[in-house]
Amino acid sequence: MADDRAASPRFARERRTLAFAWVALLLLMLTSLGSAYAKLGPWNMVAGLVIAGVKGGIVAWLFMRLREAGALIRLAAVAGLGAWCLLLVLSGVDYATRTVTPTDVQRPQQLPPVHGAASQPH
Repeated sequence: MADDRAASPRFARERRTLAFAWVALLLLMLTSLGSAYAKLGPWNMVAGLVIAGVKGGIVAWLFMRLREAGALIRLAAVAGLGAWCLLLVLSGVDYATRTVTPTDVQRPQQLPPVHGAASQPH
């Protein structure tokens, strides 16, 4: 019985934290939807990336339990995030340094009709 009473406040606190996280994720989803329809120009992408980063942080910290994980697990998560950032930077550098060379386009041509092909039996 003593274990049930000791676990109950912890469970209630955990449940409340997860409920707040769920509500925050829903609000961030609606904010992301609203920013998609707002005419923010180039700031639409910035707003979307910031919202996605906050949502990813909430999911990683609470639902993937990184707040309770040891140092090695957190280090692995940071290493994965760093590798992803490196790939983004390298992709951006590749895109920025490519030269666009237009190619000659061959216009489609109509083939001449074959005479007598329709009238000959096979």
